[in-house]
Amino acid sequence: MKRLLLVAPAATAAFTIAGTGLAGTAAAQATTAVPASVAACSSPIKAKESIHIRASIGGTSLGLFHKDRTGCLNSRSSGPSYTACGVTGTTYYYITYGSTKGWVVSGCVIKL
Repeated sequence: MKRLLLVAPAATAAFTIAGTGLAGTAAAQATTAVPASVAACSSPIKAKESIHIRASIGGTSLGLFHKDRTGCLNSRSSGPSYTACGVTGTTYYYITYGSTKGWVVSGCVIKL
């Protein structure tokens, strides 16, 4: 009678990576990788909460700047008063997030 040994693909992959000594290196690289668009940015930012990126201050939403993601601050401007992310303010940032460019409230953004 033949006996079959079944090994889960994930376990096989982990064994293969561990056997080559790359497991720790790959994990370290994955956590420290910075998107190229942010690495080239002179004013990187991070979203404290998921917020709308708008075509103009108070305008149509173009998409979301997701919580804990990074983008690039291009410029700033004053506008109408807002309360968001526990902050009341009148400053807005024009940002680039991926391929989306638009305005966000500054109170929901951290400069890095």
